Amino acid sequence: MKYRSIAILIFCASVAATVSAQSGDDEIGGAGIPNFIPEFTGKHELADSNIFRAGAKIGVNTTSPQATLDVEGTGIFGIWGATSSLSPFAVGVTGQSASTTGNGVVGEATATTGVNNGVFGLSASTSGIGVSGSATATTGNAYGVYGQTASTGFGAGVFGGTTASTGTAFGVFGQSSGTSGNGVFGYASASSGSTIGVVGFVESPTGTAGRFVANAGSGLILQGVSGSSGTNVVFTVDASGNGSYAGNLSVTGNLTKGSGSFKIDHPLDPANKYLEHSFVESPDMMNIYNGVVVLDSKGEASVNLPEYFQALNSDFRYQLTAMGAPGPNLYIAEEISRNQFRVAGGKPGSKVSWQVTGVRQDAYAKAHRIKVEEDKPAQERGHYLHPELFGETQKEAIGSNVAPPVTLPVTTAKTNVGNPR
Repeated sequence: MKYRSIAILIFCASVAATVSAQSGDDEIGGAGIPNFIPEFTGKHELADSNIFRAGAKIGVNTTSPQATLDVEGTGIFGIWGATSSLSPFAVGVTGQSASTTGNGVVGEATATTGVNNGVFGLSASTSGIGVSGSATATTGNAYGVYGQTASTGFGAGVFGGTTASTGTAFGVFGQSSGTSGNGVFGYASASSGSTIGVVGFVESPTGTAGRFVANAGSGLILQGVSGSSGTNVVFTVDASGNGSYAGNLSVTGNLTKGSGSFKIDHPLDPANKYLEHSFVESPDMMNIYNGVVVLDSKGEASVNLPEYFQALNSDFRYQLTAMGAPGPNLYIAEEISRNQFRVAGGKPGSKVSWQVTGVRQDAYAKAHRIKVEEDKPAQERGHYLHPELFGETQKEAIGSNVAPPVTLPVTTAKTNVGNPR
């Protein structure tokens, strides 16, 4: 129902009452100011009400209405709309706009401080929705709910919160039923600055800032893509835990792995085969150096190592191999000093292959020595990195004793408010 129609009904009701009173023996008295819609202050007395008409606009508690119906008050509620109807999609208040850039309902909190709300929704139902927005257009950039802020502080275009101290409630929940839809989408449109599309933040020391679940048990859990075309995949993690990373990977801490290898296109058949080699493993944080040296006329040679060698390494080990002819008398004549060592006992002019190893002694290595053997922490005992190799099931896998996955809500509530006219 249009607001102008509401004003006309009020006016007509007043006139009807006046005519009814004049049909009796008593006359109607009173005085008023033009444009105020009158009200009875006594049996036969009329006076100005708080309803004012300015052309096509009606004001309540104002003589300068800014809209077809302008209600201004000092109570808790400026306008209260309620319906006792139990019919589907019954509405307490509805707003409508036919403008291509209009708003059906606008809420504004003009206070410059405090925690206030432009629009606030409240539902007491166990499956209710506090605020619901629905964009029924099947094409275009339509938004069910849109939020915006101009704050330079900790502003939020849309803010969702949950006060429950237990359970699996969501501060913000996004859902999409489209075959290529997005449950939640974050977009930072600024073309410069340290912007972030989506941020996850947690205060609990045992909490998780971001969690991704492949509920079907297959497909990708995580994917990183660069470029507007979306075809340049940078990294992926699938539901089985397999990961792929397209660029260089830098790890500032320790890297723990079950095994390791390089994998390249096979040099002899790069189009059809791969070539893989395993990493060299050691219980020590070991560095390996090698080379070939030619012995002088005395059957000796000095081997120069990098300038950083002794600063980085300690606990040296040596290997010498004669090349081209036996060298049974080869030996280390002088051990490493000033980043070099001497070889002797060989045939003059012959070649010697040498190898030296050292254990890292830099500051980081000293502070983070690898524990060759260690007990599993209490929460991992009885569990395995690869339980299937020991005849166990995935229930015994490391990580199976973490918090259970979140059960998603059944969202059967309809958000279309319908047309109350």
